[in-house]
Amino acid sequence: MIQLHQVSKLYGSNIPALSDISLTIPKGEFVFVTGPSGAGKTTLLKLIFSSERPSQGEIVVDGVNIARIKQSAIPYFRRKIGVVFQDFKLINSKTVYDNVAFTLDIVGTQRKIVKKKVWQVLKWVGLLPKKDSYPPCLSGGEQQRVAIARAIINNPVLLLADEPTGNLDPDLALEIMKLLKAINARGTTIVIATHNQAMAQRFSDNIITLAHGQIQTNSQ
Repeated sequence: MIQLHQVSKLYGSNIPALSDISLTIPKGEFVFVTGPSGAGKTTLLKLIFSSERPSQGEIVVDGVNIARIKQSAIPYFRRKIGVVFQDFKLINSKTVYDNVAFTLDIVGTQRKIVKKKVWQVLKWVGLLPKKDSYPPCLSGGEQQRVAIARAIINNPVLLLADEPTGNLDPDLALEIMKLLKAINARGTTIVIATHNQAMAQRFSDNIITLAHGQIQTNSQ
């Protein structure tokens, strides 16, 4: 599913965010990327999502070498990937329904298909009764579930989550992690970046630890 071979990413005056990273994540895995702030976790997810290009090395995601992908092909590549951000990135002026439908709308999905899919995914994450609410009226846990619903509406083969529980209290964090595990059980490969080592150890044996842009432990 994901293969990185001797990948490095430099910023600014050749400051390495990642240095000589090689790893393999098989299809269907539930993987955590852990490490302190500045370790390179978010950069790694950005490279996999192709929102950043590697300074050197090869990255293959679902058979696509994204280190060499044309700029014009990136939007099509991203359709197979869902992304969940720590700060949710919901549109406050749109309802829960419209936030989740947005991904389908921008690719021109027929309205009747959009409605069916949005209702299905909102029911699955337990938010159908909130479909007409606006994000500011929701709790942090509810907003994160909306973000997850939006990320999985296209049935992605890969879901990337950057600190998905970082702004939540322990009970809500546990709820979100259980939801992500349920998504993984349906076949979606999931990669989660987190500084919470205890959470990672509770939910997976597959943990990649980064420090100073390098892999410290890889329990693939």
